[in-house]
Amino acid sequence: MPARKDRQRVPPRIAAEVMERWGNDCWLDMPGCARVSDTTDHIVPDRAGGPTIVSNLRRACKHCNSLRSDRTLNHYGASIHAVIGPPCGGKSTYVDMHRQPGDIVLDFDVLAGALLSGDGVEHHGQQWLRDMATGAWYGAYRRAVRVVEPVGIWLVKAMPMTPRSPRLLDEWISLDYDIVVCDPGKREVLERCKARASGVRGEERAILQWYRLGLTQSSIDARLNERRERLAALGLASKPVETETDEDDWLAGW
Repeated sequence: MPARKDRQRVPPRIAAEVMERWGNDCWLDMPGCARVSDTTDHIVPDRAGGPTIVSNLRRACKHCNSLRSDRTLNHYGASIHAVIGPPCGGKSTYVDMHRQPGDIVLDFDVLAGALLSGDGVEHHGQQWLRDMATGAWYGAYRRAVRVVEPVGIWLVKAMPMTPRSPRLLDEWISLDYDIVVCDPGKREVLERCKARASGVRGEERAILQWYRLGLTQSSIDARLNERRERLAALGLASKPVETETDEDDWLAGW
């Protein structure tokens, strides 16, 4: 399918109706949000086939609209699970236990291992290798979070940030991703790290860095619940539902 050169412009009449129905506060609430909106944003992106109708539009500030780009809201296309936690926290094991056949798994550690020639133990923990893996992970991530097919996608990464997106966790919460923290505790994680036969340089430092973040499942769940209440008030459930008007029937099958 050829790329569309321009985004669909929202007619002033429809933008006014969106504002009247849902208000003018920015619906995205991304890091750096200006709160007051000056654009009309497609929930299901225009480039992904989302129509320019009131049910698929909400008001957004230019900053958030640009930062979001064409990433999909969770369950309006792919179901996106972000699994974070310290090295040796059991993230890959958790995904192996919960993924469904056909799910896509984007695992930072697997990507780093795939970049090594043979065993390559001497290169584990080298910053240049981590930089390469970060670039590969982020490049794949940018594609994965734009998928509109109903597929499960697992984002597996210790730190919920990249050099380009230092507040990636906040962006995930804004887009309603399912976020799981795999953390059996600092003592257990350090013991697992020491027990590794090969020993990965820099891994203990990364573990300590993780615990300085102070992230817990309960704190993230509280933020997600608050975000989901806001989305519900905007008529956007965690999963799309059929709306009352005929023009919105397309959403029921999305």
